[in-house]
Amino acid sequence: MLRFEDVRFHKSVSIHNTEVFFEEHAEIVFVWRSNVGKSTLMNALFWKKDLVKTSAKPGKTRLANQFLVDKKYFFTDLPGYGFAKMWKNLKADLDALISWYIEERKRYIRSVVILIDSRLGAQESDIDMYKYLSELWIPLTIVLSKTDKISKNDVFKAKNHSEKLFFWQQIYAVSATKKEWMKELAGVCKKLLQ
Repeated sequence: MLRFEDVRFHKSVSIHNTEVFFEEHAEIVFVWRSNVGKSTLMNALFWKKDLVKTSAKPGKTRLANQFLVDKKYFFTDLPGYGFAKMWKNLKADLDALISWYIEERKRYIRSVVILIDSRLGAQESDIDMYKYLSELWIPLTIVLSKTDKISKNDVFKAKNHSEKLFFWQQIYAVSATKKEWMKELAGVCKKLLQ
């Protein structure tokens, strides 16, 4: 079965939490540029309506939010990067939280999912995040979101462009709203956690 049976909020983690190092759960981490539909995607992946909080205001996530999946895995929602309208000191704090969390949990992370809005394609901040994670030798999964907002032809073009940009890495194009390709993405996540 490709659905996750038991998903619950575990805890929120700030850069000051030290106990995060001691929890030995295999983990998938979600990173994203603000306003790409990450909360909607994670809820669709979990088949839950509002477990991951959504907001009309970009940049709402300011902690690392861990979800315990099937009582043995973490799926972690990190704050968004690259939101231009954020105060500089807050943006620096969130960037520090992202890098601190990933580097401290590196040995447990099975993949970092970089979520990209299919309408806009990869932005400079997405490419910077890809390069940073590649230097850490962390496995990456690239997902194009909001494919229901563009034509099938444009989805094909966005996918093809992303494959070239990310060195022919496999790209998953999904619609969380219409649940298109979400079971396949769940299957990819389950395989990564084995």
